[in-house]
Amino acid sequence: MGKRIMWFDGACVPWEDARVHVWDELALRGANVFEGVTAFWDDAEQQHRVLAGEEHLERLFRSARTADIPAPASAEEVRAALAAVARELPGTDVYLRPTFYAARGRSTLAADSEGAMYIGGFPYAPGGPPLVRAVVSSHRRFGGPIGAGAKSGGSYLDFRVFERERLERGVEHVLILNDRGNVAEADGAAILLVGDGKVLVPSVDTGVLDSITKRIVLDLARGLGYAVSERGVLREELHGSQVLLAGTLMGLRPVDTVDGVPAGHGPGAACARALAEEYARLCRGEHALAKTYLTPLA
Repeated sequence: MGKRIMWFDGACVPWEDARVHVWDELALRGANVFEGVTAFWDDAEQQHRVLAGEEHLERLFRSARTADIPAPASAEEVRAALAAVARELPGTDVYLRPTFYAARGRSTLAADSEGAMYIGGFPYAPGGPPLVRAVVSSHRRFGGPIGAGAKSGGSYLDFRVFERERLERGVEHVLILNDRGNVAEADGAAILLVGDGKVLVPSVDTGVLDSITKRIVLDLARGLGYAVSERGVLREELHGSQVLLAGTLMGLRPVDTVDGVPAGHGPGAACARALAEEYARLCRGEHALAKTYLTPLA
């Protein structure tokens, strides 16, 4: 991971010095919401540019409202803190994880209610394994304790079950169904099914987090003239398309096999590669959508 930077209690501090008490709501009940944000280094301008920064900030504050966690800072203050972390890592792409958490109070109505924030950051160099094998999990996903609309730490607790299954079955990813048996998401990523000039994603009423990276990819797909659709997706449809995973930290990752069935061939694979190339161009500011999604972090 390389050098790690932590913003905590108003300033960048050594990673190991960012601590909370075991009786804080963060430790007692996992009361936190967070975002994963990527900042790409622009060598010509000697600065970082953040991808979909405003969309991530908007969801961070929306998640805090849903989880009834007091926002500990304004959007402007969060931007400044993100920039402070990124400045500690010049010359490299950076992954940033701003987190709001409840320090005290079981509700914002409590007299002692208090929110706080920390931001972790480290160099970001996306890459995938040489072979990406996925299996459909035997466990179901229920959208998290407060629904799928909020990106909360508690909503990811069941990922420990999925990670155990992934290791037991010796694959790189598990694909997760919801309680109705529809395709939901992967372990830490959105699922896209790519065919010949078309992209299908599970609709938000499936109980999936409305991935910001997925939304960016759908915009890229439309720019390439691909047909985009969102609806409930059946398990068996995973075996008839090129499965593409999308997430802030991993970027775009085509899946080679699903349940042992090869998936990395045909026109869908070519379309997935085209999307990956477009996404890489966007992150480097070489795509027309860079004006929409990339903003200086200073």
